[in-house]
Amino acid sequence: MRKDENEQNEIARPVGKHFAQVDDSKAKSCLVDSAPPVIKVRKRLWAVAVLLCAVAIVAGTYLTYTAFLAGDFLKSVAVSGTSQALFASDMLAGYTNESLDDGEIAVRSVVVDTDTGKKTCSFTFRIYNHLLGDKNKVNDKDVNATLSVRATGTTGTWSVNGTPALTTSGTVDLSFPANKATMYTYTVTFDKDDLNTASFTVKAKVGPDSPGTNLKWLAAKIAPAERAEVTASGVSGECVDKGKNIGSFDAYNYRVTVTGSPTKVKLIWGDKVELDPFFVMNHSGATENKSERSVTFTMNPGSEIITFYRAKDAPGNWGDIVVECKAA
Repeated sequence: MRKDENEQNEIARPVGKHFAQVDDSKAKSCLVDSAPPVIKVRKRLWAVAVLLCAVAIVAGTYLTYTAFLAGDFLKSVAVSGTSQALFASDMLAGYTNESLDDGEIAVRSVVVDTDTGKKTCSFTFRIYNHLLGDKNKVNDKDVNATLSVRATGTTGTWSVNGTPALTTSGTVDLSFPANKATMYTYTVTFDKDDLNTASFTVKAKVGPDSPGTNLKWLAAKIAPAERAEVTASGVSGECVDKGKNIGSFDAYNYRVTVTGSPTKVKLIWGDKVELDPFFVMNHSGATENKSERSVTFTMNPGSEIITFYRAKDAPGNWGDIVVECKAA
């Protein structure tokens, strides 16, 4: 019995060169030595991934912020020194003096259509706080004004239509909020028999809480006239306030008058003034030559007020404003 157990033990025990003994200490050593490089590679990959994510987030944030700024710029364009150009009218001229007598207001001749089949004629004027043709370029500050319309030389009835409507006293308050393109349109209708004799004094008095403009008034004496039956055309021009001290003005109004038929007009101005920066954009087909300091545009018969602004050096006399006004 003992012998059999010994024989079984001999059989179970690995001997000879058919069984190789494994050195556990060496195996553990190999595992320990090979582990760190794998972990290091994984850590490096994670670090690269995190870095790329951070770069992507920063880039995305920058692009989004840039796009926001670009959009905000389009909504509100700050035009240094020309805020008054973003509070304007297609018929009324700007004035910077605190008080404005009717005798100081420039006359604006308007040719009206008489072939309407009606006994009345009409003309329309607009007041706005943005660039005509591009409402994205809007005044970024508030402007408030009180509009009034008064007629002289009329024998029949006349009316003013628009929103908000004028009160019975002939006035209405207008508001032009910052960064909001706003335009008010009014149509004056009068008896055709009063054509060539009627005159309408239109004033928009700027309120005290109006940081969006340095103007005090928008005004004009609008004189409707029937289209003259002439073929010859003529061009003339003059400074509206030439009888006053030029040193008291920051902006200068120049009246251009065209008679006969639509005419291409060329203005050349001196180096002490600058043309209204939005004049070309508000006049279809107009071209400006900045090196020559000139502008060419087509004008219908009638009168138009063109505004110039003081450049670096103030003009010494009214002759420094427009050097030449002629048919192109």
